[in-house]
Amino acid sequence: MSVTPVLKFCPRCGSPNFPARSPKHHVCKDCAFEWFINPAAAAACFVFDDANQVLLIRRQNDPGKGMLAPPGGFIDVGETAEDGLRRELREETGLEIRDISFLCSQPNTYAYGGYRYPVLDLFFRARVPSFSGAFAGEETTALVIKPATQIDPAELAFPSMQSAWRHYRSNAARE
Repeated sequence: MSVTPVLKFCPRCGSPNFPARSPKHHVCKDCAFEWFINPAAAAACFVFDDANQVLLIRRQNDPGKGMLAPPGGFIDVGETAEDGLRRELREETGLEIRDISFLCSQPNTYAYGGYRYPVLDLFFRARVPSFSGAFAGEETTALVIKPATQIDPAELAFPSMQSAWRHYRSNAARE
C-alpha cells in the first residue's frame, strides 16, 4: 500500500475532508491546506579499491534482508547528499570517504511498516586505496568485496541499485 491512503486527516486543521487530487497531492476542503507527497532522498556509493574491487554490504534488515547493496541510506534533514552518504558509509563500513563523484539517480520505493514510500536514490562512486579497517556496521551482516567484473546486478537488493550498477558498467566500458 502506498502512503497516500494513510493521509485521512488534514495535518493543519484535522479535518477528515482531505481527499487526494492525485496520487501525490491532497487538498483540505475545509482550510485549503495542500500536501504534496514527494520522495525521500537516499544515497548509496559503489566504493572501489586500487585493485578495482567493489565493497558491498549484506543487508541485515528488510526490505532486501540478506541481499547485497552498496553502502548508503536515507539522508537526514539538513544534510547534503554527500554528507549523508559519508555518514552512512562511516556507520555501515567504518570508511571515511572524501572524494566521491555522482553516478546517477533512480526512482525507488521503500516498503516499511506496511506502506510503500517513494524514494529518490542518488548513486555515487568513490575510490579508496584499500578496504583495510572496514567493518560491518549495525545494519549490516557482512561486508562483501568482489571484483567489479563479477557483480551480477540481480544480486543487488533493489531495482534502483541494479539500474545504477548497469549504468556504471555501461559508462565504464566507454572510459
